[in-house]
Amino acid sequence: MIAAARRGSGVVTRIEEFARRFLVAFSSGGDRLDEVGDRNVDIFDRSLKRKHRDRAAWLKGTRDPLLDLVTENLLDRLDDCTHKFPVALNLGGAVDHVKRSIRGRGGIERLITMDMSKDMIKKTLESSSLDGYDKFNKNIESLHVIGDEEFLPFKSGWQSLYFVYVNYPSLQGPIHRSLDLIISCLGLHWVNDLPGAMTQCRMALKPDGLFLASMYGGDTLRELRIACTAAQLEREGGVSPRISPLAQVRDAGNLLTRAGLALPTVDVDEYTVNYPSAFELIEHLRCMGDTNAVLQRNQIMRRDTALAAAAIYESMFGGTDGTVPATFQVSLLLSSLQYW
Repeated sequence: MIAAARRGSGVVTRIEEFARRFLVAFSSGGDRLDEVGDRNVDIFDRSLKRKHRDRAAWLKGTRDPLLDLVTENLLDRLDDCTHKFPVALNLGGAVDHVKRSIRGRGGIERLITMDMSKDMIKKTLESSSLDGYDKFNKNIESLHVIGDEEFLPFKSGWQSLYFVYVNYPSLQGPIHRSLDLIISCLGLHWVNDLPGAMTQCRMALKPDGLFLASMYGGDTLRELRIACTAAQLEREGGVSPRISPLAQVRDAGNLLTRAGLALPTVDVDEYTVNYPSAFELIEHLRCMGDTNAVLQRNQIMRRDTALAAAAIYESMFGGTDGTVPATFQVSLLLSSLQYW
C-alpha cells in the first residue's frame, strides 16, 4: 500500500527501482546489474543523434583541423605506452579520423570501428580507400560495425548489434573481456548513461586493457551558450536548452572510478577556433554531428532569435579581424585495469 501510494504521487522507492532492474536483468538472461548507471531520465534523443550522424557523414570533408588535432593529441598517449594492444575498438565520434591516424601505434593488429550511424560507417570505408589508409595500415585487420555506444555488443552477445558491415568468422559469438584497447574520440558526450557505458567498456576489456577517450568539457562553446541565452531572453522572454549539458572536468575522474576503471588520468586541452560568424560555427557543428539533441529542446528557433544571437555573439566576443572565437574544451581520459 505504501509503494502504491508513493507511486501515485510520482515517487519511486529505491527498492522498487532495484526490483525493476533485477527483473530486466533476469528476463534478458544475463547479469546486467553492474552494467547500467542512472537511467531514470534520458537527456538526449539518441534516434535524432543517429540522424545527425547520418547527415554529418555526407556534409563533412575528409579533413577537419579541429578533429585532426584532437585525435592526434589523444593517440599520442599510445606513443608513451610500451604495452601492445592487438585488438582495439574505435568507438563512435571521430571514427574516421582515429582510423586514419592509427598508423601502427599501439601494436594494433585488429581494429573494430563501431558507430551508431550506417552512413558514417560507409563514409569511413570510402575515405579509408581514398586517403591511403591501407598503405600505412596494411597489416591491420579492419572490422566495421554499426551499434550503439549505450549498448555495446561486447558483453552479452550480439543482441544489441543490428548491422555488421564486414563479417569476420573469427568474431562470431559473444565477446567478453576480449578487447585490449578502447578508443573513443569525441563520442561519449552524447550518451545518456555515461557511467553505464564506461562500465560496459570495462567489462569488454581484458584485465590488462586500456581505456582511452576524449570528450567535450563543460566550458565548450561557452560563447555560443551566452549569446543564445541572451537572445532568447530578449526576444522570447525565456530560455530553452540550445547547448547540450556536458560533464565538468572535475567529474571526469569520478566517472572512470565509478565505472570500475582503475588508475584514472585526466588531462584538459582547450582549443579556440575562429569563424567568420556564428553561422559558420553552426555549420561546422552540423558537419561534426554535434548539433542539439536534448530531449527537452525547443525544436524551432525563430529567425529573429537566431539573428539576435549572432549579433550578440559578434558584439560580445568578436575580434578586431571580424571573426568570432569558439572555445572547445576537451577532457582526455586514460585508465587501465591494472599496472603493466
